[in-house]
Amino acid sequence: MNQPLAETIFWIAAAGCVIAEIAILRSIFLVRRVNQPQVIRVASPAGELVWAIIPVLALSVVLVATWQRIQMRESHMRMMQDSHMSLVMSRQVHDQRSRMWHSAATRAPTTTEP
Repeated sequence: MNQPLAETIFWIAAAGCVIAEIAILRSIFLVRRVNQPQVIRVASPAGELVWAIIPVLALSVVLVATWQRIQMRESHMRMMQDSHMSLVMSRQVHDQRSRMWHSAATRAPTTTEP
């Protein structure tokens, strides 16, 4: 997967997480406005808020770790490309020297013994 595609998928997932969390928090505050029958037991507002914040924290940890891996991958790919270029260049130099040595060796006078 190329880097721009990985980053695009990450940002789409991050936006989806933000939208979902906003919907969760919105539902918590809207439920408080609705008159509920006494038969239905509702958790305390603080308890609901805590259970709404826990996913925010968990998703934040996951998203930060994912973003760090994406950035590490990008730097790794750059490093690999640079090392590949230096490897290609060293092979070219080696091939050039081999050709020069081979041509010098074939041009060298051969001595034959009687």
